[in-house]
Amino acid sequence: MFLLLTQVLLWLLITFILYNLLTKVIPKQYFTLLGGLFLFAVIVLAFFFPDDPLVSAAWRVLSFPLTPVGACILLLAISMRNGLEKSKNYILAALLILLISSTPLVSNLLVQSAEIDALSAEQRRQLAIQRESPGTPQTQVADAIVLLGQGTTQARVLPDGQRQVQLTEKSDRILHTDRIFQQQRALGANPIIIVSAGPRPAWQGNGSQISEANDIAQVLTQLGVPQDRIVPEPFSLNMHSSAEQVKRILEERGLVNGRIFVVTSGINSRRSRLTFANVGLTVVPQPTDFQGSQLAARPETTVTAQPFLGSNFLPPIRVESFVPSVEALTVTTKVWEETLIRIYYILRGWTGQEPL
Repeated sequence: MFLLLTQVLLWLLITFILYNLLTKVIPKQYFTLLGGLFLFAVIVLAFFFPDDPLVSAAWRVLSFPLTPVGACILLLAISMRNGLEKSKNYILAALLILLISSTPLVSNLLVQSAEIDALSAEQRRQLAIQRESPGTPQTQVADAIVLLGQGTTQARVLPDGQRQVQLTEKSDRILHTDRIFQQQRALGANPIIIVSAGPRPAWQGNGSQISEANDIAQVLTQLGVPQDRIVPEPFSLNMHSSAEQVKRILEERGLVNGRIFVVTSGINSRRSRLTFANVGLTVVPQPTDFQGSQLAARPETTVTAQPFLGSNFLPPIRVESFVPSVEALTVTTKVWEETLIRIYYILRGWTGQEPL
């Protein structure tokens, strides 16, 4: 912690010194142009090299104003610079953004619309199968289960020097993968589990030590999954590279035309389906880690013929539904960030056609 604080203070000091030197040497109008060119360069680099650590860090800083909290801070900073009397509209806009994005009713509506969209697409696929093969059971046998596990675990170094792996709020994906695997074994199948998760940022060590995929594989083994059925994929840093690496593994094992389950969060299930379709893989989404209150209470293991879109999935309206909360703000931010990522994937051409 002390080292990190020292690094931050040093970077701030260097930035302050460089800023003062540049403002004295470069005329103001050219300095503004230089700043604009730098911003444009960072955007271009982030577009084509999103996984580079330095570019990724710069983009997180520059894209912060696009989040609800970042937009509020930016508007309040502008109002303080212009004076409170002249900036009432900025302050009002900041308060409205904060109020709306942190209201549980709004966050539930947003996240459920994203999650229901993912589930209803899978429902349409299941109904199409039923129309073509009326006797086909809903519980299907899988040849491979792909776990998109980035961020489902955290590695910690204890005071005694021991390394410990902890589960995060996204760890439902690991438990859901184990549940699906056990269901498949009960059906007589023996699928492989491809654990796709790249190296941990800011960690040092050999490939095995910094790979989150290996840590997740150990957790699955502790849950009872045979080690020989787990295939770690430790190279991908985003969903697009995961799809490419998974396709390579499936081709090596002759399973590229088999039935493939993909386990990920409900909020990005649709993007995962379209991303895998872009590399030529037709997958069956197995969403979990639902953020919507009604969806979280619904059984996740099967897809029924009942419509997902309906009054039963409207968020429950109570008095506390209108009381702002940090949890609601977090969910709204996740939905907004997923929307921005979808736009990025569309611009990069990383999404394919909707299967079926």
